[in-house]
Amino acid sequence: MGKYNIVAVCKGNACRSPLVEYALKKMLEEHPELDIEVWSCGTLDWGTNPRDPLMCEAAEALGITMKGETRHIHRDDIAKADCIVTFTKYLRDELTSIVPFGHWNRIILFDELAFGEKTDVEDPRDMSKAVYERVANHIVEGCRNIVNKWAENPPVPIDQQN
Repeated sequence: MGKYNIVAVCKGNACRSPLVEYALKKMLEEHPELDIEVWSCGTLDWGTNPRDPLMCEAAEALGITMKGETRHIHRDDIAKADCIVTFTKYLRDELTSIVPFGHWNRIILFDELAFGEKTDVEDPRDMSKAVYERVANHIVEGCRNIVNKWAENPPVPIDQQN
């Protein structure tokens, strides 16, 4: 089986999507049998910026170190991804204007993948520290659920599905 590629996409790539990226990468270290590549990007092209400091702090409290800088989505992200994870129905709809029609089936809400619910994950930007902590806890719990599912039933790359 080949490598499974998953990209987390939010608006600015400063809070939610990089937390998913680094949480999944850390959790996947415990499952070397899973050949999964994870990265993140944002739909907003606002240049290169540091990660949101409050989300970095909330992530660090949960044992996740967020690194890097914001990154805008590119065609390669879409073409290479077996799974495109986003956080709100609005962002999912926005992605349908970027992602070719033939790849729309690859777009999934984070909560649907993690919890089986088609609900949005709140954007903590410009909110209180408590909101950042709540969102970070939700995302890390969801990532744990995703990795546990993959450990039981590894995802299959799109090009290897029947």
